[in-house]
Amino acid sequence: MTDDHHIFVFDPICYAGGSKFATREVLKLINSRKNRLTILTSDPQSWPIAQANIISLSYPSWLSISDVGKGYWLRQIYFCWWILYSRYLYGSIQVAVGASCPGNDMPIYLLKWLLRYKIAQFIHGNISISRSCGLCLYQADNVFYLHSAYASINAVIQHRWRKLKPNIRDQKCQQLLSSSHFLPFINGIAKKQSPTLCQYHTPTLFWAASLLKWKGLDLLLEVIKETPVNHRLPANICYLVPQNTTLPITVAPQAIESIHWHQQPESIDSIRAQSNIFISTSDKEPFGLSILEALFAGMCVIIPKDGAFWDTQLTHQKNCLKYIPHDSQSLQQQINYISHSPHQLAVLGSEAALLSQDYQAEKCYADIVSILCQHASRTT
Repeated sequence: MTDDHHIFVFDPICYAGGSKFATREVLKLINSRKNRLTILTSDPQSWPIAQANIISLSYPSWLSISDVGKGYWLRQIYFCWWILYSRYLYGSIQVAVGASCPGNDMPIYLLKWLLRYKIAQFIHGNISISRSCGLCLYQADNVFYLHSAYASINAVIQHRWRKLKPNIRDQKCQQLLSSSHFLPFINGIAKKQSPTLCQYHTPTLFWAASLLKWKGLDLLLEVIKETPVNHRLPANICYLVPQNTTLPITVAPQAIESIHWHQQPESIDSIRAQSNIFISTSDKEPFGLSILEALFAGMCVIIPKDGAFWDTQLTHQKNCLKYIPHDSQSLQQQINYISHSPHQLAVLGSEAALLSQDYQAEKCYADIVSILCQHASRTT
């Protein structure tokens, strides 16, 4: 019976992003005839999954957005009531999925022993060091993490056992991280969701991310503003405005000639297809799903040489171009190079599209889907 296999997803983040897209791709691969999905979310439009029960999580203005102190814990208690309400509406839960990180997904841990479910935690980037996060990672039945998050996960667990002797602490930490409970993964895109191939006849810049400062939009804007208007390439900037965050953000849109601004557009695939030069300005992007989408679209990808994931996977002037991180002149040089060598657009783009085929969601997420469904079946 479908009712026997209930997977519950908790998503308190009020805006869309690559990590949410990745989790959604995993859920879409779950057999809906054998598993039931419920998603409690403050961002319902980010979860267009036909077979899922979507519960809209309200976020009242009086609720603190602090990441520490009494305000933080008050918010977690508020979310706990919503989870209990979801349990009342849709029945017992076999697997609770944390879609962000332990600090954001704390309520599913607070209710684990009461509601008697397994916890599967996704980690899409670095996490903050705290005793509570360390306890969560220890209590999670499975932790699915991007390789780039390993160091921060290790630091959090080390902090949990900080009172132990260093050699004992290191041994316990290594045993936990090497256990079957921790599974590294890479993101992928499903065949049905593959981006449309881009055009190659008119060099056009493309940038897509949130306005969080660390996403680096200011760097690209600086490059564009320093370029004479008659020498600028047209640019499509697709952005989303983070809600309920204490982190600094970039102001957008701005009146800059040659830029077309698009706030969280539904037609982002067609906008990307009308462009062909993808610019990544993020500071050590943990994965960069928008980069992967650009590779699938056959775009010329320009990324910082910062040691982040895609810097280790892509090769300069073979399937991408690279610039010195945070260096506007270096970024400008790469844009100038490709704008004056338009034939290289198709060459680099074709190589990028070829490499992207190694990142099919059906393959990348197979182990995660299997584990989520096994958890459900074990409880029946």
